[in-house]
Amino acid sequence: MLKTLSTIFCLVVISATAIADTKVKSRQTSGGQTYENTSYIKGKRQRTENNGGQMITVTQCDLRRNITIMPATRTYMIQPYDQPSAQPSTTANTTTTHTATTQPTKKGGVVTSTVTTRDTGERKQMFGYTARHIITTMVMDSTPDACSPVKNKMEIDGWYIDAAFALDCDLGSSYTPPRTHASGGGCRDRYETKQIGAARKGYPVWEKMTAFGPDGRESYSTINEVVEFSQATLDPSLFDVPEGYREVQDFASMYGAPAGMPSAADIAAAAAGDTSGNTSSNSSSSSTTSATAKPAETVGPKKAGVIRIGVVTVKTDKVAEGMNAANLATAVQATLTEKLKAPNVEAVTIQATVLNQIEAEARQKECDYIVYTTVSHKKGGGAFGSVFGSTAAQVAANTVGYGGSTAAAVAANTAASVVVADIKAKDELTVEVRLEKPGAGYPAFTKQYKGKAKSAGEDIITPPTMQAAQGVIEAATKQ
Repeated sequence: MLKTLSTIFCLVVISATAIADTKVKSRQTSGGQTYENTSYIKGKRQRTENNGGQMITVTQCDLRRNITIMPATRTYMIQPYDQPSAQPSTTANTTTTHTATTQPTKKGGVVTSTVTTRDTGERKQMFGYTARHIITTMVMDSTPDACSPVKNKMEIDGWYIDAAFALDCDLGSSYTPPRTHASGGGCRDRYETKQIGAARKGYPVWEKMTAFGPDGRESYSTINEVVEFSQATLDPSLFDVPEGYREVQDFASMYGAPAGMPSAADIAAAAAGDTSGNTSSNSSSSSTTSATAKPAETVGPKKAGVIRIGVVTVKTDKVAEGMNAANLATAVQATLTEKLKAPNVEAVTIQATVLNQIEAEARQKECDYIVYTTVSHKKGGGAFGSVFGSTAAQVAANTVGYGGSTAAAVAANTAASVVVADIKAKDELTVEVRLEKPGAGYPAFTKQYKGKAKSAGEDIITPPTMQAAQGVIEAATKQ
């Protein structure tokens, strides 16, 4: 997590030689919740285990890449660094311009990131080292003609030490902000980065990251603090891809497997069609999925007195530009399945995507009810999430909390985190659920639940989805 924050600010300039393997325990506090993380450092590599190892990030400076690993699904994703420029600039008040090299697109505006690093001159002893107090701010602003208007600010108030075990990945000279999807008409903005100040940082032992919205008010903050340093002899295999894991190309695919959940590809395909058999008057899709059914996952016999609910693959309706429909559907699917739990209620996944096959699978699995879910997203204002894309997703991955440690809970956590990174101020989300008895042909319960983001990066997925799950449970138990 500390590594991710440094990446966002393009300011990792740590020159040190590793002399011993090191274990670092840290604590992260955000939104009233606390998470414990552990990092292991060996030479030019670092392994960080978040939330008790639910998600792992391996930094390989020697290969200039990060590896994100999810043990619950035995998957991993490789994220290479950008190639360093031929003549990296280290002078204050310099400007680096990045332009897209993809197919020709309509010219948009300019999005400027101004990064200022200031050494306050304050010093204090921390963990036997002399720590420096450094404040870093990044202001993002765009011209009026920008495809993705943005006006935000982030600040890191931190204490840093000169540690022999710290990594030097030379990220500052190579970082290019990830691009958002081109907006309607293929519009593409130009990105510029200005760096002011050359304060030497180091290994962060305490950092508070604060984000501010367009109105200047704080939208969220996260505190990361080291609680323990120790020496240990570490196995080199900890800093590479685990044996037997499967490589994926996006975050959505990392959490598609646990607890019988459909994969991201299944959800993306099903999202294009109405699995319920109804046609919504405001639906943006009229296509349907293939009639070829997958073999239904086997579930055990239903226990006496238990109400079993079959959860059909979530369908997306209208989704605004910049929001990945498959990620959104997966996030709602994972969260709904995880939250449909009560002493006498259980949820099972329905893998079929065509109406008659859905009902046949529901009967096979002894489902008392089937729940059909549709999610839609309406665009709001600009925000950091829309600019930093998957990088911001890594930041958010530890700020959305769920109880429990099952694979389904991990999947829900990760899925929602990825989407939260793309949420902008004033974005709106609608989750509509419809509960039916197999073969009844009419709903036993139907309702919409909504969420609206007050600021960038706000979780507007979990609250309405949890309310939907509660509504479904109450309706099913009252029948």
